[in-house]
Amino acid sequence: MVTHLTLLNFRNFEHLDQPISAGFTILAGENAQGKTSFLEALYWLSTARLLRGQRDSEAVRHGAAGCTAQATLEAGTTVAGALEVGARKKFFLNGASLPRAADIMGRIPTVCISMFDLSIVQGDPSDRRLFLDLELSALYPAYLRHFAAYKRALEQRNALLKMAQDRSVDPYAFEGWEEQLELHGAEMRRFRQEYLTALSTLAANVHAEMASREEVLSLRYFTKDSGASLAQTRHLDIARGSTQIGPHRDDVEVLIDGSEARLFGSQGQQRTAVISLKLATMEAWKDLLGVAPLLLLDDMLSDLDPVRRAKLCAVVSSRASQAVLTCTEATAAGSDILDIAQVLTVQNGTVRRA
Repeated sequence: MVTHLTLLNFRNFEHLDQPISAGFTILAGENAQGKTSFLEALYWLSTARLLRGQRDSEAVRHGAAGCTAQATLEAGTTVAGALEVGARKKFFLNGASLPRAADIMGRIPTVCISMFDLSIVQGDPSDRRLFLDLELSALYPAYLRHFAAYKRALEQRNALLKMAQDRSVDPYAFEGWEEQLELHGAEMRRFRQEYLTALSTLAANVHAEMASREEVLSLRYFTKDSGASLAQTRHLDIARGSTQIGPHRDDVEVLIDGSEARLFGSQGQQRTAVISLKLATMEAWKDLLGVAPLLLLDDMLSDLDPVRRAKLCAVVSSRASQAVLTCTEATAAGSDILDIAQVLTVQNGTVRRA
């Protein structure tokens, strides 16, 4: 669990030195005051990514040359990140620099639910692949290695494909990269399919508690591959200038009663499906680690009707061990959470007890 968060020139915060409750923390306040910046710092230290998918430089407070964030865990471990404008971000474990930004992933097991996650249902296949890749990379270091190797091989093959549009390229130049793509791609798909099988069951259980009526949520991994090898599709890929088959083209279908939620679900159904899916990832983390990860819930209560809001709060209070929630009014969290939560007010980049 995270016991302390220290920020310097991160987003809205010029300086923050804030203890965090072992249970539930509610950050209340108007918009653009720093609530999401607080959550984003924790998310950044967990995934090396900003919550809103923006450029890293946008984490730096306006007018500052750089920013730092540090989380202290209950065992005394520190996880920190530093960013200077125009330079690469760096991450540290107990003060020691980590070789790669990706090495920070999983150090603070975290599940975040925000309105940006609606893209998992409503968005493009790339949004759903990103969701899978982030989850699996944090859960399984082996997946991260396969993903990194696949990405490098894909970049190299695509560069050769573009080159082959202008001049002849020896087929031998492709073969090594295609072997790497097929090897690591097969492992990526194995991880993804096994994870989705387990996640589908967990999500269905959460959704049964969340939905306003009886509906069945399920997930299905979808690939467009025809069964042809990369060597067989090479001439077509040269014409297009990119690799058209492989896990970088796959998709995840989110289904409600067997129909795609993206096409046929109402906004309420889509929102409930996303929340159920993300809470299921928390269950998956718990099954693997033996303890629930940190849950970040960013302004998800205000856009829910009272029935769904009450159900979400009930599900969260029964499943999460440590959670940080943002809302404009603390009372939106419901009496069950409010009775046990640390309530903080955020105003103009400062935090104080309510």
